[in-house]
Amino acid sequence: MTMPPRLTVVNDIERIDHYHLPADARCYFWGDYTPHEHTNGLRWRYSPTNQLIANFKKKMDRAGQSDWHYKIEATVTIANAFSQFWRWQELLQTHRVTLIPIPPSKPRNDPMYDPRMYDMLVEMASRTGLPLDIRDCLSFNGQFDASHESDNRPTPDDLYATLAFDAAAGRPQQQPGVIYLFDDMLTTGAHYVAAVRRLGEFFPDIQIVGNFISRRVVPNPFADSDAL
Repeated sequence: MTMPPRLTVVNDIERIDHYHLPADARCYFWGDYTPHEHTNGLRWRYSPTNQLIANFKKKMDRAGQSDWHYKIEATVTIANAFSQFWRWQELLQTHRVTLIPIPPSKPRNDPMYDPRMYDMLVEMASRTGLPLDIRDCLSFNGQFDASHESDNRPTPDDLYATLAFDAAAGRPQQQPGVIYLFDDMLTTGAHYVAAVRRLGEFFPDIQIVGNFISRRVVPNPFADSDAL
């Protein structure tokens, strides 16, 4: 098994799994991630996506340890793939695309703050050879744990209230033509919705497109019921 050769658009069928996404949200994902409780104990070994995400999400306290190179390799793998998924030169020159990472749950002054999405975008830009407009302008205050570490799922309103926009990093006086939002996992869609709402205050009427490394997929327990 390998990762898919291209991105997949989130259509009406997938949107059911990500119930906070509005009907008009334009989002794309690369692979399907299966939560550990549904992998029969295989966890990261269950699929290429599970392994890629597990390595990409290695915590910052692993830096310098023997397994840290897996995180670096995952970052390079993802960056290389996304550098080829879109026609970046056309997006930059014709559509004035701006790339914004959805931030991790921890505040920037936390030693466990992980800028993995920003790091991936910088690596991706270097592979395109283009001066892509990357704006690391969003941050959460740390009130909520990462979605994959908690059963408490904050709503888009909850997340919006804890999400700040850095005007210096965002440079709101320079309006983009389109914004590409990047995150590692599409779960309920709450983080995406909160980010779109906050960005809309500074970039009104600008189209925002979601790019996700993976989307969470929960297997249907009744999928094999016809065989019973």
